[in-house]
Amino acid sequence: MATRKTKPFEIFETITATGAGSVKTLDLNTFIQVADLEAFGIESISVGIDGIETAPTTAEYMVQVSLDDLAAGFTTHAEYASLFLDYTDVPNGFSQSNLSLGKVDELRYVPGGQMDIRADRMNGTTDVDLYVRITGTISTLSAANYVSLALTQAMNN
Repeated sequence: MATRKTKPFEIFETITATGAGSVKTLDLNTFIQVADLEAFGIESISVGIDGIETAPTTAEYMVQVSLDDLAAGFTTHAEYASLFLDYTDVPNGFSQSNLSLGKVDELRYVPGGQMDIRADRMNGTTDVDLYVRITGTISTLSAANYVSLALTQAMNN
């Protein structure tokens, strides 16, 4: 059983999708107290083209949010550590995004630690300015649920 400690709030980050790929790291321990069995419950993740972008009509990019280190490249979205994957090709009118909540009805709880965001420009020569908005709550889990979450995390790393 989880008890919400906060109302939903947003973590907002900007990132530039470059040909070599950009990575930003968010430290979840800034928000939660692991010793108090707290976890960050992700409700939604959205990615969009930043308002300062000068060439939005030519944007083609891919973004991933993961508990894995994304410095070397994207990881498979089929694993527990990948939280969100987005591919957008504006010139061809194609967009696909997937929040991996698994069988969780409302929230995807993640323990403390780091969460990486990676953005790559998939085509062309113009980098793309993006925003990533993560909406979630801080909750206290029961000891059994927290151990289950930690074991799942450990077995999938």
